[in-house]
Amino acid sequence: MATIFSCVLLSPAAVLSEHWTVEGSVPNTWSVKDGVIDRTGKPNGFLRSNETYRNFIFRAEWRFQKEGWTQKPPKYPNAGYFIHAGAVEDDWPKSLEVQGHYGEAGSLFGVRGGSVSGAHRGPVFENRMPFGEWESIEIQSLDGIVTVKLNGNKMNEGHDIEPSQGSICLQSEGWPVFYRNVRIRELD
Repeated sequence: MATIFSCVLLSPAAVLSEHWTVEGSVPNTWSVKDGVIDRTGKPNGFLRSNETYRNFIFRAEWRFQKEGWTQKPPKYPNAGYFIHAGAVEDDWPKSLEVQGHYGEAGSLFGVRGGSVSGAHRGPVFENRMPFGEWESIEIQSLDGIVTVKLNGNKMNEGHDIEPSQGSICLQSEGWPVFYRNVRIRELD
Protein backbone atom coordinates (compact mmCIF):
# COMPACT_ATOMS: atom_id res chain seq x y z
CA MET A 1 0.00 0.00 0.00
CA ALA A 2 1.42 3.36 -0.98
CA THR A 3 1.27 6.08 1.62
CA ILE A 4 0.74 9.71 0.73
CA PHE A 5 1.77 12.12 3.43
CA SER A 6 -0.72 14.96 3.38
CA CYS A 7 -0.36 16.32 6.87
CA VAL A 8 -2.18 19.35 8.18
CA LEU A 9 -0.02 20.79 10.95
CA LEU A 10 -1.35 23.80 12.79
CA SER A 11 1.26 26.25 14.02
CA PRO A 12 0.94 29.73 15.54
CA ALA A 13 1.26 31.21 12.06
CA ALA A 14 -1.38 28.94 10.54
CA VAL A 15 -4.59 30.50 9.34
CA LEU A 16 -7.60 28.31 10.10
CA SER A 17 -9.22 29.08 6.77
CA GLU A 18 -6.29 27.49 4.89
CA HIS A 19 -7.30 24.02 6.09
CA TRP A 20 -10.68 24.37 7.82
CA THR A 21 -14.14 25.86 7.41
CA VAL A 22 -16.08 27.02 10.48
CA GLU A 23 -19.64 25.64 10.59
CA GLY A 24 -22.45 26.03 13.12
CA SER A 25 -20.82 28.97 14.88
CA VAL A 26 -19.26 32.30 14.08
CA PRO A 27 -15.61 32.30 13.00
CA ASN A 28 -14.31 34.35 15.94
CA THR A 29 -15.22 31.55 18.36
CA TRP A 30 -12.26 29.59 16.91
CA SER A 31 -8.67 30.85 17.08
CA VAL A 32 -5.09 29.60 17.10
CA LYS A 33 -2.82 30.69 19.96
CA ASP A 34 0.69 29.33 20.45
CA GLY A 35 -0.03 26.39 18.14
CA VAL A 36 -3.24 25.44 19.96
CA ILE A 37 -6.74 25.69 18.48
CA ASP A 38 -8.81 27.51 21.07
CA ARG A 39 -12.61 27.15 20.98
CA THR A 40 -15.00 29.11 23.20
CA GLY A 41 -17.56 26.29 23.28
CA LYS A 42 -20.58 28.51 22.66
CA PRO A 43 -22.44 28.39 20.42
CA ASN A 44 -22.02 24.74 19.43
CA GLY A 45 -20.08 24.28 16.22
CA PHE A 46 -17.28 22.55 14.40
CA LEU A 47 -14.31 23.01 12.10
CA ARG A 48 -14.60 21.04 8.85
CA SER A 49 -11.50 20.05 6.90
CA ASN A 50 -11.40 21.61 3.45
CA GLU A 51 -10.35 18.20 2.04
CA THR A 52 -12.32 14.96 2.05
CA TYR A 53 -10.85 11.63 3.11
CA ARG A 54 -11.63 7.93 2.75
CA ASN A 55 -8.59 6.02 4.03
CA PHE A 56 -6.53 7.93 6.59
CA ILE A 57 -4.89 8.12 9.98
CA PHE A 58 -5.95 11.13 12.02
CA ARG A 59 -4.11 12.12 15.20
CA ALA A 60 -4.81 14.96 17.61
CA GLU A 61 -4.63 15.96 21.23
CA TRP A 62 -7.41 17.77 23.08
CA ARG A 63 -8.31 18.98 26.53
CA PHE A 64 -11.16 20.83 28.16
CA GLN A 65 -10.81 24.01 30.14
CA LYS A 66 -10.65 22.79 33.72
CA GLU A 67 -11.14 26.15 35.36
CA GLY A 68 -14.79 26.96 36.04
CA TRP A 69 -16.23 23.46 35.52
CA THR A 70 -18.22 22.72 38.69
CA GLN A 71 -20.63 19.98 37.64
CA LYS A 72 -20.08 16.47 38.99
CA PRO A 73 -20.02 13.19 37.03
CA PRO A 74 -21.78 12.07 34.93
CA LYS A 75 -22.02 15.71 33.76
CA TYR A 76 -18.98 16.51 31.65
CA PRO A 77 -18.22 18.87 28.77
CA ASN A 78 -18.67 17.60 25.23
CA ALA A 79 -16.46 17.69 22.14
CA GLY A 80 -15.25 15.18 19.60
CA TYR A 81 -14.43 14.36 16.03
CA PHE A 82 -16.74 13.83 13.08
CA ILE A 83 -15.22 11.64 10.37
CA HIS A 84 -16.53 10.96 6.86
CA ALA A 85 -18.66 14.08 7.40
CA GLY A 86 -21.17 15.05 4.75
CA ALA A 87 -24.07 17.49 4.59
CA VAL A 88 -25.34 19.15 7.77
CA GLU A 89 -28.71 17.97 9.10
CA ASP A 90 -30.10 19.59 12.27
CA ASP A 91 -26.84 21.35 13.20
CA TRP A 92 -24.45 18.38 12.80
CA PRO A 93 -23.15 16.61 9.68
CA LYS A 94 -24.18 13.13 8.59
CA SER A 95 -21.05 11.33 9.76
CA LEU A 96 -19.44 9.00 12.25
CA GLU A 97 -18.48 10.53 15.57
CA VAL A 98 -15.52 9.60 17.69
CA GLN A 99 -16.58 10.98 21.02
CA GLY A 100 -14.41 13.38 22.99
CA HIS A 101 -17.01 13.87 25.77
CA TYR A 102 -15.00 13.27 28.91
CA GLY A 103 -17.23 10.43 30.11
CA GLU A 104 -17.42 8.64 26.72
CA ALA A 105 -14.15 9.46 24.94
CA GLY A 106 -13.30 6.87 22.31
CA SER A 107 -16.93 5.87 21.68
CA LEU A 108 -17.77 5.45 17.98
CA PHE A 109 -21.28 5.88 16.55
CA GLY A 110 -23.30 7.27 13.65
CA VAL A 111 -24.66 10.83 13.61
CA ARG A 112 -27.63 12.17 11.57
CA GLY A 113 -28.02 8.97 9.56
CA GLY A 114 -24.40 7.82 9.64
CA SER A 115 -23.90 4.21 10.72
CA VAL A 116 -21.24 1.79 11.89
CA SER A 117 -21.46 -1.88 12.93
CA GLY A 118 -19.51 -3.56 15.72
CA ALA A 119 -18.52 -0.39 17.57
CA HIS A 120 -19.64 0.52 21.07
CA ARG A 121 -20.75 3.63 22.87
CA GLY A 122 -20.93 4.22 26.56
CA PRO A 123 -19.02 5.26 29.61
CA VAL A 124 -15.25 5.04 29.20
CA PHE A 125 -13.12 5.45 32.29
CA GLU A 126 -10.00 3.38 31.53
CA ASN A 127 -6.88 4.83 29.91
CA ARG A 128 -7.93 8.36 30.86
CA MET A 129 -6.00 11.41 31.90
CA PRO A 130 -7.40 13.55 34.73
CA PHE A 131 -10.06 16.02 33.61
CA GLY A 132 -8.50 19.12 32.03
CA GLU A 133 -5.23 17.45 30.96
CA TRP A 134 -4.19 16.72 27.38
CA GLU A 135 -5.43 13.44 25.89
CA SER A 136 -4.60 11.91 22.53
CA ILE A 137 -6.79 10.31 19.90
CA GLU A 138 -5.81 8.26 16.87
CA ILE A 139 -8.48 7.35 14.33
CA GLN A 140 -7.69 5.06 11.43
CA SER A 141 -10.19 4.55 8.63
CA LEU A 142 -9.07 1.89 6.18
CA ASP A 143 -11.25 0.11 3.63
CA GLY A 144 -14.44 0.50 5.67
CA ILE A 145 -12.96 -0.35 9.09
CA VAL A 146 -12.51 2.40 11.69
CA THR A 147 -10.16 1.86 14.64
CA VAL A 148 -9.93 4.27 17.57
CA LYS A 149 -7.03 4.58 20.01
CA LEU A 150 -7.34 6.72 23.12
CA ASN A 151 -4.09 7.72 24.82
CA GLY A 152 -2.29 4.99 22.86
CA ASN A 153 -4.71 2.17 23.73
CA LYS A 154 -7.15 0.59 21.27
CA MET A 155 -10.63 1.48 22.51
CA ASN A 156 -13.00 0.80 19.64
CA GLU A 157 -13.41 -0.67 16.19
CA GLY A 158 -16.29 -0.66 13.73
CA HIS A 159 -17.02 -1.80 10.19
CA ASP A 160 -19.67 -1.44 7.48
CA ILE A 161 -19.50 2.33 7.79
CA GLU A 162 -21.76 4.88 6.14
CA PRO A 163 -20.77 7.39 4.87
CA SER A 164 -17.54 5.86 3.57
CA GLN A 165 -15.76 9.15 2.93
CA GLY A 166 -16.01 12.84 3.76
CA SER A 167 -14.49 15.62 5.80
CA ILE A 168 -12.86 15.39 9.21
CA CYS A 169 -14.25 17.80 11.81
CA LEU A 170 -13.25 19.09 15.23
CA GLN A 171 -16.41 19.53 17.29
CA SER A 172 -17.19 21.71 20.30
CA GLU A 173 -20.37 21.69 22.33
CA GLY A 174 -20.98 24.07 25.21
CA TRP A 175 -17.61 24.41 26.96
CA PRO A 176 -14.12 25.67 26.02
CA VAL A 177 -11.96 22.98 24.42
CA PHE A 178 -8.43 23.08 23.01
CA TYR A 179 -6.90 21.03 20.18
CA ARG A 180 -3.25 20.67 19.20
CA ASN A 181 -0.91 18.48 17.13
CA VAL A 182 -3.63 17.84 14.56
CA ARG A 183 -2.34 15.55 11.79
CA ILE A 184 -4.02 13.81 8.90
CA ARG A 185 -2.20 11.23 6.77
CA GLU A 186 -3.96 9.83 3.75
CA LEU A 187 -3.56 6.10 3.07
CA ASP A 188 -3.79 4.46 -0.36
